[in-house]
Amino acid sequence: MAGDGTTDGLTKKELANIAGYTYRRLYDIDRNLPAEKKLFVEREDGKYDLALFVQRWVDYNLAANSDAPEDFDVVKARHEEVKMQKTQLEVDQMRGQLVDVQDVKKLWGNIANTIMQAMIHLPSTIAPMVQGLQSVEIINSIIDAEIRRVLNGLAETPLPEYAGEDAEAGAEDEEA
Repeated sequence: MAGDGTTDGLTKKELANIAGYTYRRLYDIDRNLPAEKKLFVEREDGKYDLALFVQRWVDYNLAANSDAPEDFDVVKARHEEVKMQKTQLEVDQMRGQLVDVQDVKKLWGNIANTIMQAMIHLPSTIAPMVQGLQSVEIINSIIDAEIRRVLNGLAETPLPEYAGEDAEAGAEDEEA
């Protein structure tokens, strides 16, 4: 059989039929293999080497089946890494180094609302004070004083407990 050259040179479709796969499936497998492991090795006559195909097909299948435990180990290692990251995040949160996004959004929402309300009320607060005044310096000082009053009120915006603790700890560290 091999001596007459009829069976050791086959088309890709014939090789796929021997392997029990569609040509398209074997083509996809072959495309992703490195050059030294390609399933289809073309001969000079344009046909493909049956003996080399069978050897490489067996090698491919053995490698694919032996990767299962290795893949499990990789998955297990990734799982452990994710668990460690989760634990680290929990520790950081307990130490006050990590805060909940919703708490931050709520805090900044309250601050933005306070700023908006204070700024909206400034004209109605200042207008009666400056009505009838001619001196630019006096009007300027009244506006300046009211803006400072609003800004000082914003600076006294209460912080959540966890933020207050961090600020106090930071101040103590700086004093030491």
